[in-house]
Amino acid sequence: MKKIRFTILTFSGLLFMLTIAGCKKFLDVKPVSTITPGSYWKNKTDADSWLAGTYNSLQTTLQNNWFDWGEVRSDNIKGAGTGNAQTKFLNNVLSANDGDINGATRWSDLYTTISICNYGIKYYPQMIAQNIDGAASTYTDYLGQSYGLRALMYFYGMRVWGRLPITTVPIESVGQTVQFPRSSIADVKKQILSDIDLALKNIGSNKASKYYIQKAAIYALQTDVYMWFHDYDLALVSSQNCITESGCTWVQNAQSWKNMFTDPASSTETIFNLFWNSVERGNGMGVSTKLGSGSNTNQYMITPKIFQDLKARTNGLNELPVDGRFTTSFDTLSYKTVNDYSTASAQFGKFSIFDPNKKRSDNQLGGAFIYEANVDCSVKIPIYRYADVMLLRAEALNQKGSYQQALDIVNTVRSRVGYKTAALLSDYSGDITKGIERTILTERQYEFLGEGKRWFDLCRIGKMYDFTNGYEYLREVMNPILSSRTGSVKYEGANLGRVLYPINSDAFNANPKLLGDQNAPYDE
Repeated sequence: MKKIRFTILTFSGLLFMLTIAGCKKFLDVKPVSTITPGSYWKNKTDADSWLAGTYNSLQTTLQNNWFDWGEVRSDNIKGAGTGNAQTKFLNNVLSANDGDINGATRWSDLYTTISICNYGIKYYPQMIAQNIDGAASTYTDYLGQSYGLRALMYFYGMRVWGRLPITTVPIESVGQTVQFPRSSIADVKKQILSDIDLALKNIGSNKASKYYIQKAAIYALQTDVYMWFHDYDLALVSSQNCITESGCTWVQNAQSWKNMFTDPASSTETIFNLFWNSVERGNGMGVSTKLGSGSNTNQYMITPKIFQDLKARTNGLNELPVDGRFTTSFDTLSYKTVNDYSTASAQFGKFSIFDPNKKRSDNQLGGAFIYEANVDCSVKIPIYRYADVMLLRAEALNQKGSYQQALDIVNTVRSRVGYKTAALLSDYSGDITKGIERTILTERQYEFLGEGKRWFDLCRIGKMYDFTNGYEYLREVMNPILSSRTGSVKYEGANLGRVLYPINSDAFNANPKLLGDQNAPYDE
């Protein structure tokens, strides 16, 4: 499918029962159509429309949350514009009922996507069995995608809130149970891995389909899940499966690296991207609002330290920066020094086309990024790409003692964008595993700036869900930064629990089975 289109008249009438949490009363919303889910699955058009609606819901879930869940609280980000929400996110002072940040702490959109997947998981098998319109193989792929997207949603939710309510059955009657307690991390993990296994049994292998979740993307997700739980042997197996299935090859230069974000469908490194077209979708992807807008001041900027670190990457010739991720993502003409950059609400051009004939903001020639207006932003955010899987694989190799193989991956990631200075095994002494791990994590930080990965990388290292002694890497990185911000709260003592988001108060109003089970130290 060239583009995912969402003008689905009948589909909107089927969503009245899909929200598991987030509304004050689950089933108060009346259907706008007399169509019921059970009578819907009659032909291939119905099946196609449902799948398109699933991706529509995925877009809604991740439009801003790709950033608010996976980026904003990390060391990648500082405030640029003014606003209470920015200050609260950056200072780690979230709460369960706060109008400034409710969008990020509500899980209603996530559960809507899960619920839509639940319908597909129930009804696609019936269409397969009947081979309706002779398209059984298509419905089988759609079933696999439904399992895969449900796994992805539960994986996001588990990383953001920890324990989650699990629902796998579509809501089709008013008398049906719609309230569930939170399940254990072990049970959520089991659910995610089960969905991944079922996705792999059914999903297609279309390597050209970068806007659908296909088999290579499922292997990438599986790798991510295994690495989250430090299952390194299994991560090595799944990452190799992803390498084989994806057929990806490394890009060759900085410009082809840049094309991953401006034209992901043509790249040899992209695996799965969130499609976005503002004309079809009706509003812009959240990139403009967050990091680089042609119509408003962006809310955040990449920290000056990262600007300086990447600028300092040279190969010893004329001391000029050579890392293409720097020169294709930052306006190095307007901001020649870190001080220039620090004193501006500098925009981030990674996702924007660079026009060499465009005048800069100071009206000088030299070229400039074309930042899209907030409502027109059609950026396609990567969910998984080749370097992501390979650097996770490097972490696993390092943990298994294959140090040189891990560094080989790091050096390939660097050299393909022009930075030829290699990380050498002889550079490390003492705790070699930890030293190489930090090198890999730093390379991931530079590689995935703005892609919603850094926060989860910070959380993954060290004991997770241990709110006494866990989250070693996050505390190591973030507490010194928070100490320098007025009014901020560090990750220590009782406040280590702030690694997780609060469950929004709306969820407690909707679901009494959650009462008394808020993430500490937040109130309900």
